[in-house]
Amino acid sequence: MVRNIIITAGGTSEKIDEVRVISNFSSGRLGLAIAKSFLESERAKVGKIYYLCDRTTNAPSDARVETVRVSGVQGLLEALENLLTTKKIDAVIHAMAVSDYTVRQVTTLEAIRTGEEDQPDKKLAAGKLSSEIDDLVIVLKKTPKVIGEIKKLQRDTILVGFKLLTNVEKDVLIETGYQLLQKNDCNMVLANDLTEITGDKHVGYLISQNRAYEKLTTKKQIADAIVRNVELQLEEKERVR
Repeated sequence: MVRNIIITAGGTSEKIDEVRVISNFSSGRLGLAIAKSFLESERAKVGKIYYLCDRTTNAPSDARVETVRVSGVQGLLEALENLLTTKKIDAVIHAMAVSDYTVRQVTTLEAIRTGEEDQPDKKLAAGKLSSEIDDLVIVLKKTPKVIGEIKKLQRDTILVGFKLLTNVEKDVLIETGYQLLQKNDCNMVLANDLTEITGDKHVGYLISQNRAYEKLTTKKQIADAIVRNVELQLEEKERVR
């Protein structure tokens, strides 16, 4: 039995205008490492990896990989919905650093001061914004939590979530990762702290549903541990059937 895997990787970019975006610093290197580990594992029995990323993120080159380029959080949601409602997906590795906010409106400080930011004649023209605007204001709105939609779309898929915090105590990191796991019905969560990610070093804690966790110290260790645990859970599900 061959298996279909979704990996989301890198960051998302939210459009400000036709040439500018709001993005983040996610490199997508961990997503690449996870894809490589799946592809190298005979035990994983990979038939297809659907690799979801934005246009600037590097994707693996392999005949078993279908790269799906997405634009922003909405594009990611649409791609996931399409795959999870039309394909049998055995596991989703949701490693993408998804934007918490998207652009609701671009206006000016003057329009806000006069309460005219919503007036049609005060709205900035579509296309490329002029670089001559001195008091540009970008109004943001929250994006939907993508991870919360995955099990709603395909209940039986194995879901691996990721939680990134900055400069927190280990106990806080573990607890926050476990809360993410519970809230979104994840099978496991990789919790990591930005201050412990430098070069080849990448400390992460792979948390399971029983609160146990495994400490890992490189991207390769993280990738191999995720693949190993996904393999074990898929094999267990197949035995039960």
